[in-house]
Amino acid sequence: MNAQPQRPAPDAAPVLSVHHLVKRFGTVTALDDVTLDVLPGEVLGIVGDNGAGKSTLLSVLSGYHHPDSGELYYRGNRVTMTSPARSRRELGIEMVYQDLAMSPDLNVWQNLFLGEELRRWRLLLDRSAMRARASETLKRMRTKISPDDLVSDLSGGERQLVAIARGLLFDRDIIGLDEPTAAISAAKSGDVLDTIRDLHSAGKTVLLISHRLDDILAVCTRIAVLVTGRVAHVVANDGLTVGDLTRLVFTGGAGSAGSSA
Repeated sequence: MNAQPQRPAPDAAPVLSVHHLVKRFGTVTALDDVTLDVLPGEVLGIVGDNGAGKSTLLSVLSGYHHPDSGELYYRGNRVTMTSPARSRRELGIEMVYQDLAMSPDLNVWQNLFLGEELRRWRLLLDRSAMRARASETLKRMRTKISPDDLVSDLSGGERQLVAIARGLLFDRDIIGLDEPTAAISAAKSGDVLDTIRDLHSAGKTVLLISHRLDDILAVCTRIAVLVTGRVAHVVANDGLTVGDLTRLVFTGGAGSAGSSA
């Protein structure tokens, strides 16, 4: 399970590209001329100091925030991320944020289908079908979580797995994870990392934000380093150490990619 992740072909056409992306919040420029390609089937780590623009980048890709300028391309076609719903349903991009946005009083299968419920005859909820599909997805993830468990009874790590399961359930093309191991134990972090490896093995594209650089090195194929809202480096995860990444984060330079892969 801890084998070095396999890199996608370097000449693969990007599944997602951003060109000269800019996002401002008042007088603060959160993203400053960001250009970045995401390759199909890779686990792309996104690292940087606090305020580097990591979470803002994912929020723009999900349609939660709209860029002030720049272009986004999905499989070669220019797109506009108008909302998270369009990003999920039409483009197959599922984002899992730190707050998880779950309903603790609902059980697991209800949370998995929240907003995308299956229906019979367009009116009645197909509860048995949703529970069955949820159960199948959880089994694929090799977790002991039951579709009938209340989310309020789950640990932080288990909630992360449920949030990731949504991407598998609906067969999303790209799954973005914002600090999935930040607030959970080392043991549960291992479960989340194993799930990321499984997603990679299944050919899914994963975007991973994490301050835990060991986690980044454990599962990522390439790593993008953001410094004050700009992409300072994009490097292959080939023999890198935590020290190497730390130096890139804090000596990122002032502009476009320093090292590319």
